Amino acid sequence: MSRVAYRIRVAGTVPPQFFEDFSRVSVADDEAETTLRADLTDMAELHGLLDALRRDGVVLMEVWREQVPDVEDQQPDDAPGETPLPEP
Repeated sequence: MSRVAYRIRVAGTVPPQFFEDFSRVSVADDEAETTLRADLTDMAELHGLLDALRRDGVVLMEVWREQVPDVEDQQPDDAPGETPLPEP
């Protein structure tokens, strides 16, 4: 089973306490926006993450999904690609 990585771009910064509940989320931020990278196993985890951001008052700008192949399934020439999610 492949896991899925999401890149989530939000306006401003994310409160530090947010990351206490999400151990597989990394962050790159500047003054204007923050980009999160989350390694998730299913859509329920994604919805939980997005709900938590909303509860903290974080403004969602973009969500991108990239497939991350299992190590045993990955061939040397394989490179995971990014696929934007459709507009709601």
